[in-house]
Amino acid sequence: MKKTISTFLIAGLTVFAFNAGAQKLAHINLDSLLRSMPETDSARKVGQAHYQELEAEVEEMQKDYQKKVDDYKAHEKGYTDLVKNNKGAEIQELGQRIQQFQTNAQQDIQKFQDSLTSPIIHKARAAINRVAKKKGYEYVLDSSPTGSVLYSEGDDLYPAVAEELGVKPKKAGK
Repeated sequence: MKKTISTFLIAGLTVFAFNAGAQKLAHINLDSLLRSMPETDSARKVGQAHYQELEAEVEEMQKDYQKKVDDYKAHEKGYTDLVKNNKGAEIQELGQRIQQFQTNAQQDIQKFQDSLTSPIIHKARAAINRVAKKKGYEYVLDSSPTGSVLYSEGDDLYPAVAEELGVKPKKAGK
């Protein structure tokens, strides 16, 4: 669906560019550009190290969990009901802590990756904007599978279309 929308967007902008005559349209594969940047390799290595640190913690917690389960099974017959209940609750609590840690770790990894990649993406987009302005392009499209408009200097039709429809334009994000 996204690919179809992107295709129609690109086709529409291309037709618009040909009809307007003076507009210049360009494209770049942002994914390829980002993969080519040396900062991306550095960020990937730092991110991988962070992931491995969290993975080691999960493995340690799982070993502790398994040790407690094995100990419980080995000695279960000799435990009183009170000890069984206490050890069972301890094992269950540890299992829940492991699950919570895994959930938190996934969120942490995503935030960490975003903090690493955001400056790289910003640097690439700034370079795209500078080159587009220097070369006189009005639109630069991202030709990667999740493509979008990366740069736009053309007229925004939103106010005119809103007026045509008789609606009051709202600011972006509201």
